[in-house]
Amino acid sequence: MLATPKILVIDDDPAVLRILQKFLAKEGYRVLVAADGSSGLAQARQEKPELIICDWMMPGMDGPQVCQAVKGDAGIRNTFFIFLTALEKSYIGEGIARGADDFITKPIDPVEVGAKVKAGLRLSQAQKALQDLAQRDELTGLYNRRHWDQSLEEACQAGQPFLAAMADVDHFKDVNDLWGHRVGDAFLQEVAKSWAAGLEGPEILARHGGDEFACLYYRPLGSLLALRKKVEKTLAAAFPFPVRLSLGYARFQPGRRVTPATLMAQADRALYEDKTQHRDALKKTRIKNRNKDLLTEGPGD
Repeated sequence: MLATPKILVIDDDPAVLRILQKFLAKEGYRVLVAADGSSGLAQARQEKPELIICDWMMPGMDGPQVCQAVKGDAGIRNTFFIFLTALEKSYIGEGIARGADDFITKPIDPVEVGAKVKAGLRLSQAQKALQDLAQRDELTGLYNRRHWDQSLEEACQAGQPFLAAMADVDHFKDVNDLWGHRVGDAFLQEVAKSWAAGLEGPEILARHGGDEFACLYYRPLGSLLALRKKVEKTLAAAFPFPVRLSLGYARFQPGRRVTPATLMAQADRALYEDKTQHRDALKKTRIKNRNKDLLTEGPGD
């Protein structure tokens, strides 16, 4: 079921706000209102509406300034922006230069408003679909590396503590060599599906490349390690070969000056250490078992 589109109306005239709020609500939209440019911009950043209708002339922060701020903000720059104005058509060029997508003229005509809002929402939804497609990995449906880089940077700017984790499949080349690439692809798809199913809220999983996955995780480390075990168990039940996921992570704490690149380097080193320690442990176990076999067999066997 599709969510009800949110429309933000910004105007310093209470009568205009009432008219548009009543009309748009009747059309089935969720309507947010703001009586000045500054509070409107704050609402836009918090609520992330699909469409904004904004008056041109307002005291303080005027419409063109709001539009420029919206289009300059990475989190809301794709919001469809309609100017509401009684000014001459000569101002349209300036509005377009500021980033506006359309105009509605005063006095307000409900037919014009309804038509332009519907057209704007169609364009906005199509743009979001294309944007989402460009951010997805074709094989797994997860976010791709480009989106991961952007999400990690935004998470650092937000200032909440999180774990940046890297995981990959041990001996994945052997899976492709022995079982074929179709099985290898199906395996990666199952990794993506079972891991993503264990995420909550703003947490994301991305395919970083090949058999590497990157995860933005906001819960304690213990639950992340438990999730890895759960994914390994699911994979072991679905495929006829041994399964292990190596995992490395870096911790982001507010107040520390750590760049996304530094976090990724730390997580990558931790991933390598986890993989190396597991291989060393396997090697020791094999040597121990071989020595035990030799002792059991004896010199005369």
